[in-house]
Amino acid sequence: MQGQILFVTDGSASSRDAGAVAIELAGQWNAPLRAIAVIDESWENMLGDEWINSSGVRNNFFQWLGKDLQLNARSVLDEFCSRAKTRGLLVQSDIIKGRPDKIIIKSVIDCETALLVLPNPYATKPAAESGLKYNLNAIARKVNCPIWVAMAGRPRQF
Repeated sequence: MQGQILFVTDGSASSRDAGAVAIELAGQWNAPLRAIAVIDESWENMLGDEWINSSGVRNNFFQWLGKDLQLNARSVLDEFCSRAKTRGLLVQSDIIKGRPDKIIIKSVIDCETALLVLPNPYATKPAAESGLKYNLNAIARKVNCPIWVAMAGRPRQF
């Protein structure tokens, strides 16, 4: 099999199941493995009645939340990379901020991808915490590789 296996993670149980599949297949296919954590940029636009405080308080909160999301994403990726490396796999990881659908599609298109492995978008933590909600139909129409999605603990191929 030619190309990378691209694994998108959010740290959820569904994501860990999908990651196990990515590691297993990378080992079987002798394929490079790339793991990405997408931080959804939409949380930056939160504004409502609860934000009556000054803009300084708002900005401090957004800075804190952004750092927390980065730290969580790095922790999740480090744990995944550690599991992959114990299997002797070549693995690269990135944290990317943006719209999840666009980031996933761009990541597949920019580097030859043999397989895209995704967690279940309906089994994750709230989007503001995990940063990963995506439209599978939009992704499937634009990528030219098989997609595995973890569903209820068992990945399914589309």
